[in-house]
Amino acid sequence: MDILSNKKPVLMLGLMILILAALIVFTWFLYQKIKEASAVVAEAEGKIALLEKKGREFSLAESGIRDYEKEIEFLEGAFLNESRFVDFLRLLESMSREANVNFSAKSARVPLLSDQGKSASQTQEAVLSFELTGNFGAVANFIAMLDNIPYAGLIESLNIVPQAEPGQKSTGKLLAKINYIIFNFDL
Repeated sequence: MDILSNKKPVLMLGLMILILAALIVFTWFLYQKIKEASAVVAEAEGKIALLEKKGREFSLAESGIRDYEKEIEFLEGAFLNESRFVDFLRLLESMSREANVNFSAKSARVPLLSDQGKSASQTQEAVLSFELTGNFGAVANFIAMLDNIPYAGLIESLNIVPQAEPGQKSTGKLLAKINYIIFNFDL
């Protein structure tokens, strides 16, 4: 029995060393998993911080756009496009009524889009050809009113002739044929 009692503390010591070794291995394994999880969390925190910063920048840009919304709408309204071309013609017709001339649109040429989405011509300008009939003062008044429309334009050509039937006396009415270039045509 003496022999057994001497082995018991050695077995207990061996068992304790084995348990301690298992505990050390388990702790090291747990430390490695925590380290990996911490790296993932740190990376995610960095991405979240970046997204929050981008979100603040976006909110700031959005509020800036809201602050300048009226100016942006005004600028967008200055560009004539296909959807507002009819409104432009109505504007010219109302100006002709105000100037007491007869307005007749003859043709319009607008820039076309090429395959790359850019204007086929170098400039983005449209040309509207129209005729006015009225006395000299009314025609001159209408031409002066063209300076006050919200679209940038220029009279490319103006041909004024008296309106009378061949062989008849002049009636005092004029026929003005005008080609008007609209510079800010938005596609």
